[in-house]
Amino acid sequence: MRRLLTAITALLLCQGCTTNPSTQAAAIEEVAARQVTNCTLISTITGKSLIGGVGSMGATNALVDAREQASGLGATHIVVQSVDDGSISARGTARVRAYKCN
Repeated sequence: MRRLLTAITALLLCQGCTTNPSTQAAAIEEVAARQVTNCTLISTITGKSLIGGVGSMGATNALVDAREQASGLGATHIVVQSVDDGSISARGTARVRAYKCN
């Protein structure tokens, strides 16, 4: 019962806990793999969220983290490979490939 109350409290406190990307990260285009055939692969990135399992916040925050990492590497485009919301006890994750396209 106590665990359930803790989870409900965390859910209520985290309403609106999604992070907003920086201007640079927001400028990165999310595209399909076929759209980056003439681009240079920079890296495969795993973005992580500090929370998971609360609606889609874990996935959203993990994608923002992946975009931030990609922008730091000079990427212009990302291709999302997988996204996991996580759970109450596991963080959300997003795996993307970062590309630089001219």
